[in-house]
Amino acid sequence: MTNNNITFLEQIIPNNLFCSTNAQKERLYLSDTLEITQFLLTLEHDTVYVVTFDFIFSWMMYDEDQPVISLTKPILITKNSNPRVISKYLNNRIYEACNYYYLDDSSLDLDKNNAPGILINYSKINLF
Repeated sequence: MTNNNITFLEQIIPNNLFCSTNAQKERLYLSDTLEITQFLLTLEHDTVYVVTFDFIFSWMMYDEDQPVISLTKPILITKNSNPRVISKYLNNRIYEACNYYYLDDSSLDLDKNNAPGILINYSKINLF
């Protein structure tokens, strides 16, 4: 899953219906390969996860019910997924979102306290 290309959940489960009762969350301060690698290391071996990514424009404002932008449809990852593929994909989606919603992409370089970032929502899934 997601070794050379992004694998979408709808490629495996075509009905586009997935319900998670115990999703976990992780924060990234954007999508560099090191942060993605560290996240992947926390995952269990031989387990597939369904993941969604939300763009948070400001972590300081996030707890105040600020709107978020969903960056992608649910994708599938494992501990062995390629962090460079995921990072490149997320960076492209962030810049597409900035262009689409007329957001100032120069704000992506702020300090970590007020910087935008990515909220990862992930859950284990049993495909077989």
